[in-house]
Amino acid sequence: MTKFLETVMNHYPELQKSPLVDITDKNSFNTLMDHINADYVNYDNVKRTDLYRLSIMIEDHAQRANEPLIAVFETEHLYKYVEKRYLKLLENIPKAWVIGGFDNPFFAPKTPPEKAEVLTCAGTSLQDTWIVISKTGDQLFGLIAEDMGGVEKGDWFKGFFTSKTEVIQKVIDEMNSIMMTDIDLFNTSLKEI
Repeated sequence: MTKFLETVMNHYPELQKSPLVDITDKNSFNTLMDHINADYVNYDNVKRTDLYRLSIMIEDHAQRANEPLIAVFETEHLYKYVEKRYLKLLENIPKAWVIGGFDNPFFAPKTPPEKAEVLTCAGTSLQDTWIVISKTGDQLFGLIAEDMGGVEKGDWFKGFFTSKTEVIQKVIDEMNSIMMTDIDLFNTSLKEI
């Protein structure tokens, strides 16, 4: 099975050649706006704690700006770690898609259905990814990371952050294709069940 990150990057060979950037450099990447203004940031061998900081900045933006959010977790355990924070977060955003490697969909998180769709990516190329996407106006931006393993799974990641809408839209299109769903950050109306 082709890795999700590889599938996306195959559409953008010029971005694959972008130099690696140290996202831990707080002088260059202290705020979400620093990341957005960088346009595209390619990284490798990044620790979970460094991505967690960026992830929170994206989630906080979605909450403050009342924008939709996509969040992909590698496992149910990783979602459970932030579930209480997400339940509060969902009070102030119009729509969220919470996606994870939930092995049994009946035990998926009990996120409020009126604010979120909970989807499983277990057994797909998405299962080893950490994705957080939101938008500002007509501009999509997000963090796309792939778990590279390490001493223990989840120690090291590679991927990118971009505010290139066409790249993030391609990420969403690939997610929709893999999970046979219809995630659309520009149409956040709630689906009838």
